[in-house]
Amino acid sequence: MLVLAGVGTHGTQCLVIAAVANYYPDHMRGTALCWALGVGRLGAVAAPQVGGLLLAMGLGTNSNFFAFAFSALLAGGLLMVVAMRSARKHRTQTSTNEYMQ
Repeated sequence: MLVLAGVGTHGTQCLVIAAVANYYPDHMRGTALCWALGVGRLGAVAAPQVGGLLLAMGLGTNSNFFAFAFSALLAGGLLMVVAMRSARKHRTQTSTNEYMQ
Protein backbone atom coordinates (compact mmCIF):
# COMPACT_ATOMS: atom_id res chain seq x y z
CA MET A 1 0.00 0.00 0.00
CA LEU A 2 2.84 2.41 0.77
CA VAL A 3 4.38 1.81 -2.67
CA LEU A 4 1.03 2.55 -4.32
CA ALA A 5 0.65 5.68 -2.22
CA GLY A 6 4.09 6.87 -3.31
CA VAL A 7 3.35 6.18 -6.96
CA GLY A 8 0.01 7.94 -6.64
CA THR A 9 1.60 10.95 -4.99
CA HIS A 10 4.26 11.30 -7.65
CA GLY A 11 1.75 10.72 -10.43
CA THR A 12 -0.61 13.29 -8.97
CA GLN A 13 2.16 15.88 -8.86
CA CYS A 14 2.89 15.26 -12.54
CA LEU A 15 -0.81 15.59 -13.38
CA VAL A 16 -1.09 18.83 -11.45
CA ILE A 17 1.83 20.25 -13.42
CA ALA A 18 0.16 19.25 -16.69
CA ALA A 19 -3.20 20.62 -15.59
CA VAL A 20 -1.73 23.96 -14.55
CA ALA A 21 0.27 24.21 -17.79
CA ASN A 22 -2.88 23.64 -19.84
CA TYR A 23 -5.19 25.85 -17.78
CA TYR A 24 -3.22 29.09 -17.48
CA PRO A 25 -2.30 31.41 -20.37
CA ASP A 26 1.33 31.72 -21.45
CA HIS A 27 2.10 34.93 -19.59
CA MET A 28 0.93 33.45 -16.24
CA ARG A 29 2.07 29.86 -16.65
CA GLY A 30 5.42 30.15 -14.86
CA THR A 31 3.94 31.80 -11.80
CA ALA A 32 1.08 29.32 -11.66
CA LEU A 33 3.45 26.36 -11.89
CA CYS A 34 5.63 27.75 -9.12
CA TRP A 35 2.61 28.27 -6.86
CA ALA A 36 1.31 24.76 -7.55
CA LEU A 37 4.69 23.18 -6.85
CA GLY A 38 5.18 25.33 -3.76
CA VAL A 39 1.83 24.31 -2.29
CA GLY A 40 2.71 20.68 -3.05
CA ARG A 41 5.99 21.07 -1.18
CA LEU A 42 4.17 22.59 1.79
CA GLY A 43 2.00 19.49 1.86
CA ALA A 44 5.09 17.29 1.73
CA VAL A 45 6.52 19.11 4.74
CA ALA A 46 3.26 19.22 6.71
CA ALA A 47 2.19 15.60 6.11
CA PRO A 48 4.74 13.98 8.46
CA GLN A 49 3.83 16.44 11.21
CA VAL A 50 0.13 15.70 10.77
CA GLY A 51 0.86 11.98 10.81
CA GLY A 52 2.90 12.33 13.99
CA LEU A 53 0.20 14.44 15.61
CA LEU A 54 -2.45 11.82 14.81
CA LEU A 55 -0.24 9.11 16.32
CA ALA A 56 0.51 11.25 19.38
CA MET A 57 -3.24 11.70 19.90
CA GLY A 58 -3.49 7.92 20.15
CA LEU A 59 -5.57 7.51 17.00
CA GLY A 60 -3.37 4.77 15.53
CA THR A 61 -1.90 4.26 12.10
CA ASN A 62 -5.28 3.83 10.41
CA SER A 63 -6.06 7.48 11.09
CA ASN A 64 -3.05 8.45 8.96
CA PHE A 65 -4.34 6.46 6.03
CA PHE A 66 -7.82 7.91 6.36
CA ALA A 67 -6.54 11.48 6.68
CA PHE A 68 -4.29 11.22 3.65
CA ALA A 69 -6.93 9.36 1.62
CA PHE A 70 -9.39 12.16 2.40
CA SER A 71 -6.82 14.74 1.30
CA ALA A 72 -6.25 12.86 -1.96
CA LEU A 73 -9.99 12.63 -2.62
CA LEU A 74 -10.41 16.33 -1.93
CA ALA A 75 -7.57 17.19 -4.31
CA GLY A 76 -9.01 14.89 -6.97
CA GLY A 77 -12.41 16.53 -6.61
CA LEU A 78 -10.90 19.98 -6.96
CA LEU A 79 -9.02 18.90 -10.07
CA MET A 80 -12.29 17.60 -11.53
CA VAL A 81 -13.92 20.99 -10.91
CA VAL A 82 -11.02 22.75 -12.64
CA ALA A 83 -11.18 20.31 -15.57
CA MET A 84 -14.92 20.83 -15.98
CA ARG A 85 -14.56 24.61 -15.87
CA SER A 86 -11.74 24.45 -18.39
CA ALA A 87 -13.77 22.24 -20.75
CA ARG A 88 -16.77 24.56 -20.46
CA LYS A 89 -14.58 27.59 -21.15
CA HIS A 90 -13.05 25.84 -24.16
CA ARG A 91 -16.50 24.94 -25.55
CA THR A 92 -17.67 28.53 -25.10
CA GLN A 93 -14.61 29.92 -26.89
CA THR A 94 -14.96 27.39 -29.72
CA SER A 95 -18.63 28.16 -30.26
CA THR A 96 -17.91 31.91 -30.14
CA ASN A 97 -15.14 31.53 -32.73
CA GLU A 98 -17.39 29.49 -35.01
CA TYR A 99 -20.13 32.11 -34.68
CA MET A 100 -17.70 34.91 -35.57
CA GLN A 101 -16.57 33.13 -38.76
